[in-house]
Amino acid sequence: MRSQDRQEQPDVAVVMAARAGDRQASEQLIRDCLPLVYNIVGRALDGHNDVDDVVQETMMRVLDGLPGLAQPDRFRSWLVAITVRQIRDRWRRGRTRLDAEPLEENAQEADPQADFADLAILRLALSGQRREAVEATRWMEDEEREVLALWWMESAGELTRGELSAACGLTPQHAAVRVQRVKERLETARTVVRAVTASPRCPDLAAVLTSWNGRPSALWRKRLARHVRDCPQCLLNSSDLIPAEGLLAGLALVPVPAGLVGLVLARALGADSAGATIDAGTRTASGANRTARTIGRLAAKPAATAVAGAVTLAAAGVAWYTATGSHEPAPRPAVAAPQSPAASSAPPSPRTSASPTPTPTPTSTPTAAPATTAEARVSGRHALRSVDNPGDYVSQSGGLGILGPVGATSSAAIRQAATFTFVPGLADPRCYSLRDARGRYLRHYAFRIRLDADDGSVIFQKDATFCLRSGSTAGSASLESYNYPGRYLRHRDNLQLWLDPFENTAAYRAGRSFVLVAPWT
Repeated sequence: MRSQDRQEQPDVAVVMAARAGDRQASEQLIRDCLPLVYNIVGRALDGHNDVDDVVQETMMRVLDGLPGLAQPDRFRSWLVAITVRQIRDRWRRGRTRLDAEPLEENAQEADPQADFADLAILRLALSGQRREAVEATRWMEDEEREVLALWWMESAGELTRGELSAACGLTPQHAAVRVQRVKERLETARTVVRAVTASPRCPDLAAVLTSWNGRPSALWRKRLARHVRDCPQCLLNSSDLIPAEGLLAGLALVPVPAGLVGLVLARALGADSAGATIDAGTRTASGANRTARTIGRLAAKPAATAVAGAVTLAAAGVAWYTATGSHEPAPRPAVAAPQSPAASSAPPSPRTSASPTPTPTPTSTPTAAPATTAEARVSGRHALRSVDNPGDYVSQSGGLGILGPVGATSSAAIRQAATFTFVPGLADPRCYSLRDARGRYLRHYAFRIRLDADDGSVIFQKDATFCLRSGSTAGSASLESYNYPGRYLRHRDNLQLWLDPFENTAAYRAGRSFVLVAPWT
């Protein structure tokens, strides 16, 4: 069954008018089709930096081929078939370059900033099993991604099985076999994701992972799947996985960057369409497109190819985005100078900050903490003492973040576990990342605070970046998530550390407040 707010099939009358050369109909047709094309291409190419070029080329071929479309009522199947051909052409060109050029010259071809799984997780605010399903797509082979992208759209209610099989040039029976194979591999990848991210991790799996470089791949999916299949603990960890179809049903499309909309329209219709594209993020062609309702909140994405009118259109997208409010973290308040831990387990009296007193916490959910007139950068090694549990500090146990007691008589291992080095944020140097003595970073995963080694992914860098905000008392501070504004590192009643949404209670504000003190030695 299709989702009720499925991307609507373009009206046959619009297709016929665009085929006859009507510019307004052509623009509407592009707006109607672009979200579907962008999501298929992005997932099939795994967010490669050629995605924008392939999307633009696909839409150009669609408009060029419209005069020869004999059956306007089959436009959608025809559109998806063209999209698939462009994806295959891109893979063929990529393989040709790899054969013709030394490997090291192509090492940077993939753009980590364009990872489509990251885009889906961040822009759709996915969590739990939906997030795991998206992360599992990183473990798929390139050849599987084409069918995966189409089946994903089918499960989300954006395509029918007939449209899928027609796009692949397969009979419905053969398409069903291909889809089933991809589904099985995705489900296997989901069990691998669950096993790799389990805490505590299976000891036998940890031994298998000693030679893993931390980057998902189809080869490692096969290796790890063999362990998961034969390991009772790993099987138990994945026993509650919901079938992927249930997770994807009605799932929204990843919104198209506003800048890309403008670039496609400029290339297809000419620079004189610039005025018509300034509001690309605020209105929809059909009046019901859920993707267009969110597109205005996105920053314009730079594209590799400059075209007539592109600068004007991209600037318009940025201006609209800026005017309506971005998700960029606001300036941080000043933080008190680090204090020294007490010589005993009893905490010292808080030292008053030399910078102006932060503005009190607002009474409604904050989008950013108020800035002060001066800002003190924090760097080097520190401990974070809890405001409401003064003898306890941000620490770790088994790779998970906890609030634990630390004192002068504590063991060296306990003192070391409660000491972190503040470095410029991995995702934004204006914020911070906290590194432990083993080189692991404090990060959130499924909103649980944990410590992991940097795997080089964009999503890890954002998960491990926090912005300092005002605490509940003078001289204290809070750590707000970089990629989930409004969520703070906080201890719960069981002293586990989580990334929790703001609550306007004294207990919540105290639970997310810490005093930065000198490191334990």
